[in-house]
Amino acid sequence: MVSHSKTCRAVGASLLALLSLSTAFAQTGGSSPTDAELFTAWQGLGPADQKDTVDWFVAECDRAKDFRSTLERFVLEQHRANRFDWPAAPEMPPLYDTAKHAPAQLIPRKFVDTSTKRFGATVEKLVGGRHERDMRLAFGYDWAAGTVTSQARWDDPERIAYNACRGMSPYTDLVEALVEQQLDGAEVRAEAKAFSHAYSDRNGNAYREVTLYEAWSSGTEIEMPDVECLGMLHDLENDWKSFVAPVAGRKQRPLYDRLGVHYAKLRKYRALRTALARTYLAADPVLPGGYGPSKLRLNGFWELQSSDPVKMAEDLPSVKGWGKWFEERAAQADDDPEVVARSRARMKSLADSRDWARRTFQGILQEYGAFDPKPPAAPTAPADVVVPPPPGGGGGGELR
Repeated sequence: MVSHSKTCRAVGASLLALLSLSTAFAQTGGSSPTDAELFTAWQGLGPADQKDTVDWFVAECDRAKDFRSTLERFVLEQHRANRFDWPAAPEMPPLYDTAKHAPAQLIPRKFVDTSTKRFGATVEKLVGGRHERDMRLAFGYDWAAGTVTSQARWDDPERIAYNACRGMSPYTDLVEALVEQQLDGAEVRAEAKAFSHAYSDRNGNAYREVTLYEAWSSGTEIEMPDVECLGMLHDLENDWKSFVAPVAGRKQRPLYDRLGVHYAKLRKYRALRTALARTYLAADPVLPGGYGPSKLRLNGFWELQSSDPVKMAEDLPSVKGWGKWFEERAAQADDDPEVVARSRARMKSLADSRDWARRTFQGILQEYGAFDPKPPAAPTAPADVVVPPPPGGGGGGELR
């Protein structure tokens, strides 16, 4: 467990001293280290120093007064009793039962080893790098279950250090997940559950790393087996008669179109809320659903609601009202010079918070000698050489 107490070396250090250390490092080294170089420097410390540096960083984040820290505390205070106590995320997505949904076409589903070249290529095609964020998560939001889930130990020193090197606080992912939960009014829970099942190809090869939602969002051509398509139709519309497996070629397009309506509803609802949750704490996050170019506008949406997730949740539209709402809020966020100025200031404050966290962690590592030149390793004798024992004492008597 990460302790919030500082080590004896940390007690006397001020934030100004930390920032001076990181600035001096950049000046003497010619340039600031990359994120990867910072993390490598942390990894080069001994286990005790690794823990101490992370403890110190957590303590600095806990007492920080910057804009991002204020937003984090605002959300975390609403979950004071159970902020870290969330159910474990499912180890793998559910599978549709071929015997139930396609009894005339029994092709059992089985999860495959995606470390192999063949199956790994499919994962890379569907989800590889397209929306990947460079952070290690301890928490996420499960749209199918409607709850925050725990994916790893929040206080794992390596996770905290990795994210700190990228300017994130120990609580970034938790706050994001909590905001997503606040913004989700459960309108698309049925669609979220249906599309949370594992993607499978026509041979029954299932991928634990890819849900149907991710496969449909990949922008690439995918196989659409009858089992998954009929399973979603049965779950979402309880229609067991219009289509049966094997689905005839002339009926495949009508089936896909009906499912497409449900997917569009889920994507429209979910992508907006995920994009808002990610811009709550970050100036330049990776955003889903085509929202990437709209970071300034999304910050404007937050400004219109005083950066309060509760107010934002009350203001957000239903799926049917999305178009009118988005047009009205976009006009407010884009056309009012005062809102635009506040949005830019919000983004700058969030970027400054990211830079502060990164410089602070860099200064802590500097204090612990993480960037000091390492002495060359002592030479070792070849394995096939017998090393003689040391000579005996020279005086023949006992040292007293």
